[in-house]
Amino acid sequence: MQTPVVTPLVLAAGLSRRFGGTKLSALYRGRPLLANVLDQIVSAREQHLLEDGVVVYRRDDLDSARLAEAAGLLAVANARAASGLSRSLQLGLDALKSSRAEWALIFLADQPTVRSDVIAALVAAARPSVDMIRPTYTGAPGVPGHPVLVHRRLWERARSLTGDQGFRTLATWSGLRAGEILITGANPDIDTPEDLASLEAEAGD
Repeated sequence: MQTPVVTPLVLAAGLSRRFGGTKLSALYRGRPLLANVLDQIVSAREQHLLEDGVVVYRRDDLDSARLAEAAGLLAVANARAASGLSRSLQLGLDALKSSRAEWALIFLADQPTVRSDVIAALVAAARPSVDMIRPTYTGAPGVPGHPVLVHRRLWERARSLTGDQGFRTLATWSGLRAGEILITGANPDIDTPEDLASLEAEAGD
């Protein structure tokens, strides 16, 4: 089977209200949260699993824009970050439409422990008979996992999303063919400084 063309899309325009500041510049294992995600993407590109890529950042978060550009990804500003996740998805997918990508692999920028083996497993699972593939982590049963792989034929449907709706909403639509892969471990969000401190402590064990 021909290797699918997969392009990463990183959603990095959240307001970080619960964190109390610019979350994505906070350090995890000595690197900004966003940089940890971008490191995995760069590695996957070097392995020819992913091509190109887009980071949607909050317009006033120039640190995230610089990190994206340093990683060789297109930085797209979201001037309406308060509109929610859906706006970032729409901007990112619009930026990918002129590419040759068949799939978008959607990452959350506040998940610094995303793993290269998960990226590889998702790319390997891509097939014409499904529209979307999501990981389910054994350490977080019942929680929709990321990154999520979305076929190009679904991208236009993102225009129907509002607020903080993402492709989880579309997964309930009639006729949509969704798949999942089971992954050991977890891939937690960093929502608060306490989340980050706990994850840092685990990494040091």
